[in-house]
Order: sequence, then C-alpha cells, then structure tokens
Amino acid sequence: MMNATMQSSKITVCGTVQGVGFRPFVFRLAKQFDLAGYVKNTGTGVEIVIEDHGSLPITEFLKRLQSEKP
Repeated sequence: MMNATMQSSKITVCGTVQGVGFRPFVFRLAKQFDLAGYVKNTGTGVEIVIEDHGSLPITEFLKRLQSEKP
C-alpha cells in the first residue's frame, strides 16, 4: 500500500474582495486543479486553504490566482 502525503497551504488575500466575484473565482480555479479546501471572508479580505497530494497543482493554482484574479 502506498502512502500519499497531503499538502496544505493557507493563503490570505487582503483588499477589496467582496462584490467582485473573488470567492466564486477561487472555487472554480481550485476545481480545475482538483484541489480541496475552503475559501471564506475575513475582516481584512479572504482566507483560502487548499489541499493536494502533490505540490505542482498548488503552485499552478497560486500562479493563476495572482495573474487572473478579478
């Protein structure tokens, strides 16, 4: 039996994120990479926690989060 290591990353995004479709954008992007986790509003922005079995999808998720954000 092979053991897979789950990786988790917590990202905090500060600034204007309400009313611009940011959480739905994060959800759709995570779904494209088959990532699990959650996204929620905080007092200063949004908290994103993502989980995956390998680092490449998380790395690509972070790149696209930065370059394609609403």
